[in-house]
Amino acid sequence: MFRIGVVASDIRGDWPSNQLLKAVCDLAVGSAVDPMTFQLAAGIDGDARIHIRGEPAEVYDAYIIRSLNKRGEIDYQYEVLELLQRRGALVINSPCALSVAESKAQTTFLLREAGLPVPRTAVTQDVKEARSIVEAVGTAVLKPLYGSRGVGVELVSSDVSAELVSAFLDGYGAVYIQEYIPNEGRDIRAFVVGDDIPAAVYRVAADGQWKTNVAQGSKCQMCSLAPQLRELCIEAARAVGLDYTGVDIIEGPDGPLIIELNGAPSWYGLSNATNHNLAVDIVSHVLQKLARGQSARQPAEFRPL
Repeated sequence: MFRIGVVASDIRGDWPSNQLLKAVCDLAVGSAVDPMTFQLAAGIDGDARIHIRGEPAEVYDAYIIRSLNKRGEIDYQYEVLELLQRRGALVINSPCALSVAESKAQTTFLLREAGLPVPRTAVTQDVKEARSIVEAVGTAVLKPLYGSRGVGVELVSSDVSAELVSAFLDGYGAVYIQEYIPNEGRDIRAFVVGDDIPAAVYRVAADGQWKTNVAQGSKCQMCSLAPQLRELCIEAARAVGLDYTGVDIIEGPDGPLIIELNGAPSWYGLSNATNHNLAVDIVSHVLQKLARGQSARQPAEFRPL
């Protein structure tokens, strides 16, 4: 029977991690893996070795990454996961895909290169340039390049002040500027696992709010996706190289547009709205890949100029 490690810094405090561990224990053999327990040795006892809690890393056939541990060195933990993948372990989502998904800039760039619909978007580190971009697109959303749950996101008009942009750049170093798409106060979160979408919801913003993140108080309602929209979400996951992801879609006046993808999505609100156990879908997908000897997805390569 395959053995799977759920990589999480706080298995008890993170609901999705806990759900994944339960699914792993029901469908296979597994345990929680705290990245703080990663140990790399080269030459100390002969060969290059990786240990997890003192055990050889090879005891696990696959790893499902939920979070790294900020009490330690994040870059080192990420590198160990890369090495585990190089040594033949199935790591989902793949470290490279997680790196792309963490960056809104890279994600949007890859989606557009793949010919998928995204709002007009630009990234800059200059105040004057930022104001010029906002003026060109009209009402816009300013976002940090990295982050989730709507934290730090600002809605601004075309005459945004230099002071606001300067303060944003002081805090984040760069600003991701995305055209605001008029909508009915909701977006779609489609949960992609492999080449399937087991569940999707509308995320409806709270009264008087425009952000649709569940962490910002939005409510989830069941959503039945049209075939074309399902294919759009699956293609987006393929482009970024994610085996499972939450794809956020805005239904604009001119059609659907992809807003974001999440490399380690939560699904508490989605699960409550649909009564669907997504952890089982994810673990079943991992087991299927292991049985078939398949590797994790990787991001599409950038096309040469």
